[in-house]
Amino acid sequence: MKIHLPGLVLTVAVCLFASPSAFAWGCRGHEVIGLIAKKHLTPAAKALADKFLAIDPGRTKAPFGVCSTAGLDPYASGATWADAVRNRDGVADGGWHFVDIPRGGDRSTISPLCAQSPSCVIDAINHQMEILKDSSKTDQERAAAVRYILHFAGDIHQPLHCTTNGDKGANCVPLTYFKSKPKPRKDDNGVIIPDTYTVELHGIWDKEMVEKDMKANNVTTSQAYADFLDAAFTSEFSMWQAEPINPEDWAWDSHEHAEDIAYGDLPKLIPIDPHPDAVVKVCSDNSRIGNRMFHKHLKVGQPYQDDASDVIRERLAMAGIRLAMLLNKAAENLH
Repeated sequence: MKIHLPGLVLTVAVCLFASPSAFAWGCRGHEVIGLIAKKHLTPAAKALADKFLAIDPGRTKAPFGVCSTAGLDPYASGATWADAVRNRDGVADGGWHFVDIPRGGDRSTISPLCAQSPSCVIDAINHQMEILKDSSKTDQERAAAVRYILHFAGDIHQPLHCTTNGDKGANCVPLTYFKSKPKPRKDDNGVIIPDTYTVELHGIWDKEMVEKDMKANNVTTSQAYADFLDAAFTSEFSMWQAEPINPEDWAWDSHEHAEDIAYGDLPKLIPIDPHPDAVVKVCSDNSRIGNRMFHKHLKVGQPYQDDASDVIRERLAMAGIRLAMLLNKAAENLH
C-alpha cells in the first residue's frame, strides 16, 4: 500500500491505508506499461482498445485523483484509472491489485489466496478478459475491463505486489533511501499513525526507484521512458511473446524477484517472519511489524538502486509486452 505520492492529500491516503498498495509502479510506471503495449497491438486489438478507451466507464474517481491524466495518451491515462476508482461506488476491487504470496511458501499457496474475497490479481485479469471479450456486456462494463487489464498487467509484474512477509507487501518496512529517512506518517488531523512510516520498501519500488532510473537515463516523460525500454529489450520480445499467457506464472515470477532482489539485496537480512501469511491491515498488526522493521535501521543507496533498476526495467518492458498479448488475445476471441 503506497501512500507517498506527490499531490495526494492525506485524507485519501488514510482511506487507502487499510489495503496493500493501490499504486504499483506509481503513475510513471503504469503509464510506461500502457505505452509499450500500444506499440505491440495488432490492428484488431488496437481498434478494440481504442473503442473502449474512448468510452467513460461511469465510475466515480477519488476526489483528488491519483495521477494527473490531463493531455495524456489514452493508454497512459487508462493504465492508472483502476487506482483512481479503487473501492469506490460499492465495488470491492481493492484486493484485485495484488496476491499476497507469503515468503517461504510455494505455488500451492496461490489458489487458496485467490479463492478468498475479494479475489486476487490473477483472477482479476482472467475475469476482466472475459468481460472485454463478451459482446453481450455493456459498453461501460467493457470500458472498465480494458482499463482494469491495462492496470493489472502492471500490478502483477511489480514484485512486491506478489509477496508478503507479514508486512503488507513491504509497506511496513521503513528504510532510508539515499538521504530520505523514514518519518512517522500522520493522518489528516496530524495524529501519528502507529508504527507507520514513510519512506518504506514497497513505496520506493513503486515510484522513487522508477523515477530515479528515468533521470539516470536522461528521460523526463513516460513516453520517452517507454521508447527507451522498448528499444533496450527488443531482442527479448520474441521469447516473451512465445510463452503462453499465464498470469499465475507471472505472479510467481514476480514473487521470486521479490525474494531474490527486493528483500534479498537489502544490506541487512530480513528473515522470513514467523507469521509471513499474517493478515496485516495496519503496520501495528503482527506484533507491531512496522516498529520491528523500523528498528532494523535499513539503509539503501546506489548499489541497491543499481540492482533493482535492472529488474525494474525488465519488469516494466515485460509487463508492456504481456499486456499487448492480453489485448491481442481478447481481440482474437470476441464472443
